[in-house]
Amino acid sequence: MTFGNTARRLTAVTVTVGIFALAGCSAATPGGGAGEVEGSEITIGTFSPLLGQFEQYAEAYTKEFPDRKVKVIGVSEDFSKYSQILATQLISKKLPDIFFNVDFAANEFATNGVSLDIADRLNDGEGLEEDFFLPQFLGQYRPMKTPDQITGLPVSADSTALVYNKTLFEEAGVDELPDETWTWDDFLRVSTEIQTKSGGSIFGTVPPGADGSGIVEWGPVLVAHGAKVYDPETNDVDIDSPEAIEAWKSMIAFYGTGSGGYTSTGGDPAYDFSSGKVAMGITSRANIAGFRETLKDFDWDVTEVPSIDGTHPSGGGSYGLSVSSTSANQDAAWAFMEWFYSTDGGMALAQQPDAGGIIPPTVDGLETGSWQDVDVPANMSVFAQTAKDATLLVSLPGSAGSVLTDATKRAVQEVVLNGASVEDAFGKAADEVRAALAEAG
Repeated sequence: MTFGNTARRLTAVTVTVGIFALAGCSAATPGGGAGEVEGSEITIGTFSPLLGQFEQYAEAYTKEFPDRKVKVIGVSEDFSKYSQILATQLISKKLPDIFFNVDFAANEFATNGVSLDIADRLNDGEGLEEDFFLPQFLGQYRPMKTPDQITGLPVSADSTALVYNKTLFEEAGVDELPDETWTWDDFLRVSTEIQTKSGGSIFGTVPPGADGSGIVEWGPVLVAHGAKVYDPETNDVDIDSPEAIEAWKSMIAFYGTGSGGYTSTGGDPAYDFSSGKVAMGITSRANIAGFRETLKDFDWDVTEVPSIDGTHPSGGGSYGLSVSSTSANQDAAWAFMEWFYSTDGGMALAQQPDAGGIIPPTVDGLETGSWQDVDVPANMSVFAQTAKDATLLVSLPGSAGSVLTDATKRAVQEVVLNGASVEDAFGKAADEVRAALAEAG
């Protein structure tokens, strides 16, 4: 699972909130128990597209521990239905012992009592420990109102980096390849040079702001300029401050000069790095496997996102595993979790391409994991650094997340297509989001 389609993800959060409200759930009291480990049988509920992946994990676990049984069920392939089913199972206390969680929904699952606080288990000095994990990725599973709690563990440490097509650079007659020393100004300058020298037959880059809706794309750029995007303590959004305005201008500058013109269709193949007609693009690690297939005839590689005032604005996200609050087999569920996150257990398996190909969200996994043992791209190990650098943004409450998605997209359209000033367009967008935040409380 990737985190690229942010609009769909934020909408899913809104749907989740509504479902729990309709179900009458509010911070449900855990009703589970410890249970036994040996001779146990646990159930893992996952997002259906990942069913085969999790079945591999279960098979490996039960092979190592024959007296323990694991049943894996695909809950739904539609995340809004997935959330609805978990809401129903919470009421009937029939939640799976372990369930698939995801960064953008973790706070709602915790607030509504679906996930169990496992902070005490992580800090008991035995086995799996909190400091094994990259703090920003683990932090995605800390509830906003109770940050001392931990209600899930990340499975992957997905982050963004800059991919570049050396073959297209050569075709355009441009010798200056990107590396970790590049700044955002270098990025715009060389993108424009490629597009100009090729007569527009090669786009310099995928637009770094995409269609304006993707907070994973534009959020880290705003943060690198000094904006905060959203502050849960003040319940305010920062997309129209002077720092944010400078960030928006730095991304909007690419449209039609260093990239293709604006398109409202997210993921338009004409502006996709995989098309073989785009020289660069900021993309998620999760897309790398696809590029290996579609760009077999090209020489391409990856490096860090060009810096802004010394900061490489990489985005990131994760999905995770949580123990359910109603599980009667919490000790057995925790035993599986400890195996899964061990370097020679589930994490070793999950790094294999046919079992997920994940980058472990652990310090040791980043440095020594087998995920980097590939021929293409040659600089695959850069994702260890981008994961450490990744800016992971806080989800907005209630409907404010989907309002933000729509408002920033409209603001970019107003500027690029209708000639509005950046200040006016994003001032209006910020007002819309603030109204939604006030309504959400």
